[in-house]
Amino acid sequence: MTQSNEIKHCLNCNVSENEIPLVNLNFAGRKEFICSRCLPILIHSPQKLVGKLDGADRIPSANH
Repeated sequence: MTQSNEIKHCLNCNVSENEIPLVNLNFAGRKEFICSRCLPILIHSPQKLVGKLDGADRIPSANH
């Protein structure tokens, strides 16, 4: 596996992997990254990611 030296950024807030941990996100055939601060948005309010993550409008919010 080839490693890329390209710096990764959060799809929501654009913070880099050098500033805060990023989580690898595979969705709809795409590889994205989301930071640990924005992960709750993906879980609880994915509609806020519309325009930033293709298909976010189809992701259901977590039911608690």
